[in-house]
Amino acid sequence: MGYATTCMQEKTRLRGGSLSFVEVLAASVALIGLSMTPVLIAPYMFGAAGNASWLAYVFGGVMLLLVAMNLNQFARRATGAGSMFLYAAQELGPVLGTLAGWSLVWAYVFVGASQFGAQALFIGLLAATFGGTVPALAVMLGLGLVCWLLAVRDVALSTIIMLVLESISVAIICVLVAIVLFKHGPHVDLAQLHLQGASHASIGLGIATAIFSFVGFESATAFGDEARNPLVTIPRAVVWSVVVAGAFFVLVMYTEILGLHGSKPSLDQMSAPLWNLADAVSAGYLKIPITIGAIFSSFSVALACVNTAARIVLPMAQSGLLPRGLGAVHPRFRTPHVALAVTVAIMFAIGVGMYALHVAPIDIFNYCGTLSSLSFIAVYLLISVAAPKFLKRIGELRAIDALVAVLSCLFLAGTAVTLFYPVPPAPTTWFPYLFLVYLGLGLVLYRTSLRNARIIAPDVTAAQPASESKS
Repeated sequence: MGYATTCMQEKTRLRGGSLSFVEVLAASVALIGLSMTPVLIAPYMFGAAGNASWLAYVFGGVMLLLVAMNLNQFARRATGAGSMFLYAAQELGPVLGTLAGWSLVWAYVFVGASQFGAQALFIGLLAATFGGTVPALAVMLGLGLVCWLLAVRDVALSTIIMLVLESISVAIICVLVAIVLFKHGPHVDLAQLHLQGASHASIGLGIATAIFSFVGFESATAFGDEARNPLVTIPRAVVWSVVVAGAFFVLVMYTEILGLHGSKPSLDQMSAPLWNLADAVSAGYLKIPITIGAIFSSFSVALACVNTAARIVLPMAQSGLLPRGLGAVHPRFRTPHVALAVTVAIMFAIGVGMYALHVAPIDIFNYCGTLSSLSFIAVYLLISVAAPKFLKRIGELRAIDALVAVLSCLFLAGTAVTLFYPVPPAPTTWFPYLFLVYLGLGLVLYRTSLRNARIIAPDVTAAQPASESKS
């Protein structure tokens, strides 16, 4: 039996049935980090797509819904800890499956590391409001320790905390959105409706930017061993993550552009756009709550990344692709405590290392976000290729399924091109090549583990149709 199937069926001793649909959805939405888009990503989106920013989020949401449909072809039939890695390995073979696993680890680690920069930025802004300062190193150390302690203690507790904190942050932003829309009345912003100043190229670049806002929607698949009724819960969480996030992004992006129209500096030049928006509608009293909400949201993203990355590392370690010690499960809490500790340590090292090299907190967030986008696109492509192959193998491939897979691949490939051309400024221009070097090292480690663990190709008869899995 192949290593993908073996890992899927192996008892990992994680706490089964501990997460409800709401908690699994909370984990996905928290990793997306809804508040991060209006707080930090909006200036970059406006700089890329201008008045077509809302449309870029519509297209980005549709594209990722297609990816979600491909992903759910697997999630409705089989699940387990680190499922996306296992899905790719099952259908595309151990080499591409390994690359998917390494890509997912890279993705979640860099999203998590980006929040070390975001936390330093937000807490610094809050402290400055009261005339004080907080050392960035202390912020990063505190974030790492709290994330590790909560993640090790109880995954259900972690998801509840993420849900509460993200809900508070989103609620504060929605209050500001309501104030802006009320002040401007019922009329539609014609400049945005007519996509004034936008082009096909700018919309394409905007869609690439949108991916960073959406990444994490697929993270529900990493909790297959812990979700209740996972073959139903996880596919629903995957789809609803995209729907909820897409609706929120379109609304807040439209509102920010509307409320900041004609402001100086322009939206793409702002470091704290929601503060400027609050001032523009005489709601300065919301600035401190917005900052506190941003701290909450950033913490939720970091905690979600720690939880999810560890659940990708777990099956990779149990299959022999990583040191087997990383596959240990805490005897009392039944969480992957070793993988959690290592994941937090790497995220912390990246954040602190970049800060030591005089990279500003806002740039830590941006650079790490860009690095994560590369690997998410790679994994989404692999899943979109694997889905029709899987359906054909079990005799359930329909024309609509093939069309969804083809469209996903085309959209993702087009988005990937924008990361290379036009050539971005340094140091971003080197990021794709750094990712490729990382994948090369992953392949070298795979070849070594193949000899040591005697891992063979997956058993192509292992997966079962949805109808069978439900019986």
